[in-house]
Amino acid sequence: MERCFGLSFTDVVDFEMRRGHHSDSEMDAVERQIAEAAFKKVVNDPTWSELSFRTAYNFMYLNTFYGSSNPQIIQLLQRLQPYPTMIEMEVCQWICPLKCIMCEVQYSDQPKIKLSFEKFKYAMDQFPDLHWAGNNALGDPFTNPEYGKMVKYLDDQEVAQEIYMTSCLLKEGDMKQFVDYQSFILTKFSLDGATKETYEKIRPGVDFDKVIANIKALDNYKRQAGKFFPKLEFHYIIMQQNVHEAEQFIDFIDSLDIRCTGIMFSRLLHYFPEVKDVYMDVPKELGERLVERGKMRGIPVWFNGDASACKAPAYNCLQHSMPYILSGGDVLSCCNQNEANMRDKQIEWSMGNIFETPMREIWNGPKYTKLRNSLMIGNQKDYMPICKNLCALYDITKEK
Repeated sequence: MERCFGLSFTDVVDFEMRRGHHSDSEMDAVERQIAEAAFKKVVNDPTWSELSFRTAYNFMYLNTFYGSSNPQIIQLLQRLQPYPTMIEMEVCQWICPLKCIMCEVQYSDQPKIKLSFEKFKYAMDQFPDLHWAGNNALGDPFTNPEYGKMVKYLDDQEVAQEIYMTSCLLKEGDMKQFVDYQSFILTKFSLDGATKETYEKIRPGVDFDKVIANIKALDNYKRQAGKFFPKLEFHYIIMQQNVHEAEQFIDFIDSLDIRCTGIMFSRLLHYFPEVKDVYMDVPKELGERLVERGKMRGIPVWFNGDASACKAPAYNCLQHSMPYILSGGDVLSCCNQNEANMRDKQIEWSMGNIFETPMREIWNGPKYTKLRNSLMIGNQKDYMPICKNLCALYDITKEK
């Protein structure tokens, strides 16, 4: 471990992975711990050896900081309020060909926007120390023909990435490219039924058999290449139409004989009138059964934060450390404000527009500063409107 590829351990940890020391001693120590742990993973774990040192560090950086409940991490980020190093950006708005019954795209008259690669690059270049990117869409990101080019741009910079998709728009070339990417960490398939009948009722016009065939083909390409990454996971939104198949879904995924690294269950992020016949909370008893069924099948099962009946107080929120940028450039403080069919209000309450104002000015501007400080202080009356009206993950009624 003393030497690696002609570089000293210290050089790899401090410069190749971290790209220099942090000026704050506490943050510097935490970053170095992350880098040392990532280094050991790459050197000692055959699966992690697929990743570059920088990508491994970036992935562990995400897992350390994003949404952390560790009091030390929360206090550290609240004190420093560091410029974002994790980002999400929509690659298209309201142009998905799918007609999923729970999606706000079906019930809104928002303008259709297809993000160009040039604008994507302009936005990403404003985050010079980018660790993580989850650039997707409300819909399938492969609706945008330049999506692969966007992924490749960040892959060349060793930025760890994930994708949410149905797989219905995947082509063979896309699957092969997935295996070739060096920093593609997670592929999360949005799959909301254990049977063809239920799935195709929820996602009209999508061929269940083709979706499953594509998922198995991607897994097969990974096996042929001897690759562990990208990890294959599933996201199952529990609705009135599919709650009866939730437990069966775990058995179904197990039957596919693919290397699945987990299933996340959730409810719809927000209720709005058009989904009154779709929306439901996740029953506690069902949640317990799902975890047990996952253990029985050897598949990790967890729940998105919106499904929790006991939410953490908003003054512990770190979601704003990963801004969400709409295709039109409007910067939201986080992603969990989506799926409420309130896009007009999201734009009205946004922090600014990255195509009109440099991101650093937005981040240091009065709106973002007030948002961060109000959450840190924990006084409900000072919370920003977007937090008061569209927070699905934290309890805004609890105060310090």
